[in-house]
Amino acid sequence: MELEAYKAELAREILMSNSRQLLDKVKMVLHSESSTNVNVVKEDCEEYKPRTKTEVLSDLREACEEARLIREGKAKGISAEDLLNEL
Repeated sequence: MELEAYKAELAREILMSNSRQLLDKVKMVLHSESSTNVNVVKEDCEEYKPRTKTEVLSDLREACEEARLIREGKAKGISAEDLLNEL
C-alpha cells in the first residue's frame, strides 16, 4: 500500500514536469533498471513493521501542512529534478 502511494506521488511529479530533458532522463533510468535484472540483498534491511493508523494520520497532517506552506510561499518545495536525483 505504501509503495503504491509512493508510485502515485512519483507519477504526479513526472506528469507535472514540462521539461523534455528531465522526462528523457526518467525514461532512460526506467529502461536501464528494467534491462538489468539484478537481485540485491541489503544487509542493513529492517524488518517490516506495519504503521499504525495514528502514524499514518500524523504523516498525512504533516504533508498537508507542508503543501499549504509551499502554496502560501512560506516554504520552498523540491523540484522534480532534485527528487529524481535523490532516487
